[in-house]
Amino acid sequence: MRRLLAAATASAATAPVFGNITDTQGSIIIHKHEHQTTTNETAKPDGSSDISTDTIDGVTFTVYKVNDLDLLNTATDWNGLDAVKVPAVVTPNTTISINGTDHTLTKVADVTTQSGGIAKAEGLDVAAYVVVETKRPSNVVDSAQPFLVTIPFPDNANTKGWLYDVNVYPKNGVAGITKSVDSQTDLGLGATATYPVTGDVPVLADGSYLKYYIIKDNFDSRLTNHKVASVQVDGVDVNPDYYVKSPTPGTDETTVGFTKAGLAWLQTQQGKKVVVTYTATVNAVGDGTIKNTATLYTDTDTTSDPTNPNTPEPPTTPGDIPPDPSNPNPPTPPTTPDVEQKWGDLIIKKVDDGNGSAPLTGAEFKVYESADPYAASCTSKATTGDPIKVQGGTGADGATFTTGTDGKVTIPGLFVSDSVNATINAEQRCYVVVETKAPTGYVLPSGDAAKTAVAVKYGQTATSTVDTTVSNTKQAIPGLPLTGSQAMIVVVAAGVLLVGGSISLVIANRRRRA
Repeated sequence: MRRLLAAATASAATAPVFGNITDTQGSIIIHKHEHQTTTNETAKPDGSSDISTDTIDGVTFTVYKVNDLDLLNTATDWNGLDAVKVPAVVTPNTTISINGTDHTLTKVADVTTQSGGIAKAEGLDVAAYVVVETKRPSNVVDSAQPFLVTIPFPDNANTKGWLYDVNVYPKNGVAGITKSVDSQTDLGLGATATYPVTGDVPVLADGSYLKYYIIKDNFDSRLTNHKVASVQVDGVDVNPDYYVKSPTPGTDETTVGFTKAGLAWLQTQQGKKVVVTYTATVNAVGDGTIKNTATLYTDTDTTSDPTNPNTPEPPTTPGDIPPDPSNPNPPTPPTTPDVEQKWGDLIIKKVDDGNGSAPLTGAEFKVYESADPYAASCTSKATTGDPIKVQGGTGADGATFTTGTDGKVTIPGLFVSDSVNATINAEQRCYVVVETKAPTGYVLPSGDAAKTAVAVKYGQTATSTVDTTVSNTKQAIPGLPLTGSQAMIVVVAAGVLLVGGSISLVIANRRRRA
């Protein structure tokens, strides 16, 4: 569907014709717009209107000719046309009552709006026609009511002439839906992800009422503990009596449906937006890409006020949408494009510095966010913030991971990127692993020597694949007594010196006695 400003697609006015009706053929030119909000422009059948609301492409109309009327030659057949009540539901079997006589219908054309919300049924004979909206895009919440138009059309209110090319302006209420994801601040598996979902409150035609208004978040199976954090319009919390959360409090809350009182209140909020903020716990990495969508279910009723006690409550599960007997095949409800988060895991191996194949058990690590998380190459050891709490971590902060007998430890999930916030859909994110305890008998490095810069890619690492290897050096101890040939030389030399010294003392003593 295309939505363009009407000013960009305004057509030249149709020239009126005066005098007797001729057998000249004509056309019905349909201009499809959204309902007006604060303005009340007049839709002129000569096409000179400049409607300010957006146009709608992709709406199909079926044109039926009213049988057994001779508007070219029989004056009395014009009588009563101004009082015709076209039924709300028109099919090929519908009859139209004119002056107490039922007239059958014959389908003559199907036309679809395009290039600025315009559709033309051309080459139409002088006759009366019923125009029925038969197909609409998913974000159009109501269908224009069927209407009768004649060729030519007596334009008594404007040009005062006959119009053989008649411009009509059936309008629709439009409600779209968008979904986002907040920038992830908790970066470890087990963190909470936050998804704001925004639904339009449609502008409705006079006498039209919301039958139901439901926003559903379609959570990925790797997201658990779903909750509705808030429901707001214009940044203000909506009265909790106006909506129900589904299925029940304390369980997965994925749907917000407005109650009868809420629908009546939404009627006063036309043109605004409902923002439902959902939260969920990221519980697994899987293939690394967690996708989410949201859906808006809404429809209108032109005959019932939502405060009427016979109006059904909105469904508490999306599958229980109240059926519309006049529209048994409603359009597919508008659904948002996928919103994605990317997550990855990290496998570290601890080895002996003297033998890189010898695994070390009992080394402890913590992981920190890199100060430059989306650097082209993850080489910087600068960190920011506290150690990251990750599902499966130990210690008071839940951030400690210890190598096993194979020297490996898996940090099971770290955030990489998402499809909304910078850097959008990055394939890797930089982290820094810090060794906080060395295996028994090994040196615990300090400062930058204890840090290892790593790149975490989205997706799950195979259990045999190691992302980074960290080695440890054994502790040093005091020197041992030395043995062997070099030691013997030293001992012999010392003995020689001692013997030589003794001989010198003896000679010196004898000389003194002499």
